[in-house]
Amino acid sequence: MMKIIFTSIAVLLFSSITVAQNYTLKECKNLALENNLRLKESKLKIDAAEKVKQNAFTNYFPKVSASANLFRSSKGLLEIETPEFNLPVYDGNPQNLEAATQFAYFPSLSIETLDYANTASVTAIQPIYAGGRISTGNKLASLNQDVQQLQYDLNESEVLVKTEEFYWNLAALNEKKKTIENYQTLLQNLHKEVNDFYEAGLTQKSNVLKVQLELNKIQGNKLQLINGIDVLKMAFAQHLGLENYENLSVTDTIANINAPDFYYQNPSEAIKNRKETTLLNKAIDAEVLQKKLSSGEFLPELGFGVGGLYLDVADNDNFYGVVFASLTIPISDWWGGTYKKQEHNLKIEMAKNNLKEKSQLMQIQISKEYKSLTESYKQIEIAQ
Repeated sequence: MMKIIFTSIAVLLFSSITVAQNYTLKECKNLALENNLRLKESKLKIDAAEKVKQNAFTNYFPKVSASANLFRSSKGLLEIETPEFNLPVYDGNPQNLEAATQFAYFPSLSIETLDYANTASVTAIQPIYAGGRISTGNKLASLNQDVQQLQYDLNESEVLVKTEEFYWNLAALNEKKKTIENYQTLLQNLHKEVNDFYEAGLTQKSNVLKVQLELNKIQGNKLQLINGIDVLKMAFAQHLGLENYENLSVTDTIANINAPDFYYQNPSEAIKNRKETTLLNKAIDAEVLQKKLSSGEFLPELGFGVGGLYLDVADNDNFYGVVFASLTIPISDWWGGTYKKQEHNLKIEMAKNNLKEKSQLMQIQISKEYKSLTESYKQIEIAQ
């Protein structure tokens, strides 16, 4: 009884594994979106861009810093020595001061101090104006986040397209395998019949050899096809994030397809909806912001700050409050800034030219793919 139970469980487990490896196109797409390493990397870049944006936002707030210093010396930095001397005693009459008869004796004196110092400070500086670099930096961070999201969407589209390509290629090879197997069965039956005719003396040996040669050729083609299917399954499994590829199979077969006219779009209009075009426009925006960011380096900077200073030196400690403002005006940098601005103008022009070139290439690509689709569709019609 126990043997029957274990056998039943094993059969159920094996069946579930087999079923789990038969996938529809929708299931393959879901697996690719969930497990594809390229998409995982793009998602990490989105998260990193979000952190960059959050970091850029902190530049709007005061910069707080603290410092502490301890100083000890083997001997005092300040040494004072006075010789011994007699100081006239003043009796209240200025006339007697020069001819004083009484003196106060002062012995020699040696003073050594400043052998230690303890300091601590805290400052907070609020930028009032930084040449627009803070706001521009935040705009760049937001733009980078948008670019990473667009790149993820683009990668997602490419992964889905690649998934469909793998899926239908595997379905097509499976159909081709069925065709070869049917043809192989036909040749095997034909070989048997021709061989029977030969043994009966109704045909020549050459006819048997011709059929055998064709059968050997089909067997070789079938082996190549099986190897090709295995390689395709390996690549498909890696694309889907699956460890086992051997039992991977697709449930759909080649179905009816729409005529090419159903998919046609004017190339000049089609590129407007492509994420590549949006990314190229974002590249221009990024260069414009980089120019503003660079120009801000040559503008005045104004900041306001408060702070506190603790000073312990010469057996005397005190705390001081500080309020200050700073204004920095670059002067000699303006000369170099002129060339920097010209450099960014050239980069903006380059980005615009890149958009123009890539737009033309995308239109050519769309036209080429449509022609290939039309050609393949016509070939299918002819074959049918």
